[in-house]
Parts: sequence; C-alpha cells; structure tokens
Amino acid sequence: MRMTISKACLGLAVLCLAPTASFAAEKSYVCAVHEVFECVAVKGCTPITLAAANLAAVMWIDLEAKTLTTTAIGQKATVTELKNVTVTDTAVLLHGLGKAGTTDRVYSAIISTKTGKLSAGVSTPDASLALQGRCTTKP
Repeated sequence: MRMTISKACLGLAVLCLAPTASFAAEKSYVCAVHEVFECVAVKGCTPITLAAANLAAVMWIDLEAKTLTTTAIGQKATVTELKNVTVTDTAVLLHGLGKAGTTDRVYSAIISTKTGKLSAGVSTPDASLALQGRCTTKP
C-alpha cells in the first residue's frame, strides 16, 4: 500500500515539475488536480478532499478521441466522452456530461497552453465543485 501511494505521489510531483514546451501542439494531456472547493448556496465555498468530491487526482485527456479518463487508486478506469473540445492559441477548452454513481454531473475546464494551469468546474443538482490543477503533455 505504501509503495502504491509513493508511486502516485512521485507521479504527481513529476507532472507538476514537467516542462510545458510545445504544449499547444500536443493532442494528449495528463492533468493532476491539487485543490477542490465545494460551493453550496448560503454556505459559500469550502475546501474538500478529492475523495469527498468523488474525484480522481489524475486524469488523461485525449483531444483526438475526445475522451477524459480518470483512475482512482485501486479502482477501474472511467472513460467519459468530451462533448465539446476547442483549442485556441492560448487555451484548451472542454466540457461534457458525466455520472458519479447515480448523480449526473456537468463539467467544464480550461487548460492554459502557455503554463499548463487547469481550472475546472463540476456541477451537480446539489452543489458545484471548483478544481485547480496542472497539466502537461502525456508522455
């Protein structure tokens, strides 16, 4: 168990330190989410864990196949179809629909092609999640 967690931490560290040269020319990315906030009416936004949000820390984005793949440690990979992908000179924009158990989710994200910064939102009928992270080209 410690070995698996150590490998996951090492992988996330490599993602955060990897250079983003020729980022815009790539068709496949790996992203690490490092902050999640849950926003609820009246209460506002509070930081929560990835586990509490039912989100995986790492995701793979394939722009050509229009897929988003996530894998939580010890679980089977989940592949979600990206409904819309737009690539500009400065950003990769994407959105789609997903499911967490029986709950429908709508998500959108923007990835800076200059820095690799990821900013994403996930909405459910009960709350919204704001995610921050970093992406790099998939090795």
